[in-house]
Amino acid sequence: MQWVKTYGLDTLIRDYAGLPSNVPLLCHFGHGWYPITEAYHLDLLTDKPLMLVMSRRRLQAWKRSSSIPAAIIGSPFVHYRKSRKIEKDAAASGTIAFPAHSTESREAVFDIDKYCKQLLSLPIEYHPITICITYVDLARKKDEIYKKYGFKIVTAGSAWVPGFEFVQKFYEILRNHKYATSNMVGSYSFYAVEMGIPFFIFGEPAVIVDQGVKESCTDYPAGAFATKIFQGPTQVISEEQKNYVEEELGVHDCLSGIELRELLMESNNRAIETYEEFLSTGQGGVGDKISTCEKLVSYFQESGEMDKQLKYILKSFEYDAPRAEFCCHLGYFFNNNKQYELGVFWYKLATQLEKPDNSWLMWAPHVQLCLCYDHLGKHELAYEHNEIARRYKPDNPSILHNKQYLEGVLGKTTKES
Repeated sequence: MQWVKTYGLDTLIRDYAGLPSNVPLLCHFGHGWYPITEAYHLDLLTDKPLMLVMSRRRLQAWKRSSSIPAAIIGSPFVHYRKSRKIEKDAAASGTIAFPAHSTESREAVFDIDKYCKQLLSLPIEYHPITICITYVDLARKKDEIYKKYGFKIVTAGSAWVPGFEFVQKFYEILRNHKYATSNMVGSYSFYAVEMGIPFFIFGEPAVIVDQGVKESCTDYPAGAFATKIFQGPTQVISEEQKNYVEEELGVHDCLSGIELRELLMESNNRAIETYEEFLSTGQGGVGDKISTCEKLVSYFQESGEMDKQLKYILKSFEYDAPRAEFCCHLGYFFNNNKQYELGVFWYKLATQLEKPDNSWLMWAPHVQLCLCYDHLGKHELAYEHNEIARRYKPDNPSILHNKQYLEGVLGKTTKES
């Protein structure tokens, strides 16, 4: 899971550090506020040479669990807000509620009907109340329950959008409200208070169910403390809340943008030298060599260094038979050079090779074949491969766009499957 891509965090980190878009980010970032005591288990899966954390508490947790170097950068959302001078609107009114939310793999469980009735019972000062829910809960049609009680529904959209799209929508929603609330402490709690919007915990508590295991924010000392100090309703931000929020967001402990830029550049250079030196020694097993080639190819794809990209794609062929991911990389290389017939060859080979179930390799080569065939004017073949990709990713915006475009070109009638 590439958390640095979630919520446009890669763009926000680049923006704060003043990094050009062609400088790869060889780092990992904890994507939000964690109440847990130890390092988040998915973060520990990273193979990046640098970990970026939000606060001193998270730095200490990371150091207890990993030898990968780490640094405090604070909250990329807060850096964005400050750099754009986003403030609460002078005409802000009512309350924005952030109900405990689900993700693709975790379900927030609570009595939504009861929660709605509790929100409606808040004093008139807190009305109107708007509900902000995630794209996952929208997809699960939880918005219909809130609408039944007359609440307006808003969302900042998908977490997997590029650039500033998510953070812009989030702050536009937040800044227009006088108060914020939830039935569970989350990142939104801290962003609201940091911006000067009183936040309080209120209503039906939630538990998070992950593969049958139930947990609550209050199971952890940080979560229990935050839940206690944010108990509401309230119309003010206490000194205790302000100090805690600044501590958890690393406001006074984070690297400056210039310091972060220097750290990232130094870490990148050191990592690339290490990877290249490892391959030059001839040591290590096949898996390690292939993995190192993958890291180098990905880096040079992002940096735009095409010759080096090709060098390490071909280098991987020295260690093993061509693998699907490297065939895709080679297809990408030829597509960038507008050699679409060669792109077709390598992407088709990628579709024929063994790959893990549910991997991006099951559908991404077909999207790329769609683009290759479109450039070659072979629109029926383009449509065919886009439909194969759509079977795996029926809601993917790019795939749906391709479908609409190609049906227009071919004069087809839209068919839902």
